Amino acid sequence: MMKFLILALVLSIKCFAAGEVELVVPSTVEVSPRSQISVYDIIEAKNLTDEVMTSLQDILIPDEKIKGMSKGDLAKLLHTVKARFVLPNDLKILKSTAPVSRMEVERKIKNKIYSECASCDVQVMISNVPQNIDSDWAMDLNIDLSKKNVMIPVYGTKNSSSKGWIVAEIKRYQNVPVVNRSVRVGDVLTEDMLVLEKREVVNIRDTYQSVAALLGMQATRFLNAGQVVQFSDVKKEQLVKKGQMVKAIVGTSSFEVAISAEVQEGGSAGDVVKVKNLDSQKVFAAKIIERGVVRIE
Repeated sequence: MMKFLILALVLSIKCFAAGEVELVVPSTVEVSPRSQISVYDIIEAKNLTDEVMTSLQDILIPDEKIKGMSKGDLAKLLHTVKARFVLPNDLKILKSTAPVSRMEVERKIKNKIYSECASCDVQVMISNVPQNIDSDWAMDLNIDLSKKNVMIPVYGTKNSSSKGWIVAEIKRYQNVPVVNRSVRVGDVLTEDMLVLEKREVVNIRDTYQSVAALLGMQATRFLNAGQVVQFSDVKKEQLVKKGQMVKAIVGTSSFEVAISAEVQEGGSAGDVVKVKNLDSQKVFAAKIIERGVVRIE
């Protein structure tokens, strides 16, 4: 008993030091009828790294422990893995009658998504798994899982000619910026106009992930209160307009000169635009520093 307590203490210290990877072992879990079952096949994970995943794939569950494994047995298996664990008092592993377990597929898809977004809520609905494939299989999850409907290639690990497709629908819910009032075209977004709310995200690649990323952006269309803000809804606020007179700074921090110049094209903070010195009629490239101020490059 004392030996187990010492082992558990060592394990918890390592987990706390890692701080990010979270691994949960369910009390009952279904897997495909593989010839060998690894810890990776049964785990539920968040913030899973490639290093930890490889470690879990290398840890095989002994055949005599498939029908039942104690918390102490699991702790011994996992003591080299740098992660935080939630372990059941007893683990029972069930093998599916089909070569591909839908529950295992769902679990591994979620683990992949949670490796990139631990705060997300994910629902996975499997509509099809291959029936004529070896039970020793793997999925290629290096595909775009931000889409709602996906087709995932699956192949036999011992028989390269054994191939098929998994068809799944993925619903992803995460905290995204939402406008809390109506926003007109041209309005500049400020912090008091935005809140984070958990919403279903259909296209993660076109959706802002933080309020900070939207501050100072200008609405390109009318936004209703409660609307999720997407990339196409905003643009950088235009700080100078074509034909506007601005202060153009030239020189170094030790010696600067400011002149008046006419902007030849509009732009936002950080953009490089053309400005004309009306006295000399020369045109220069200048970076927009703030409203009405540019620095000649």
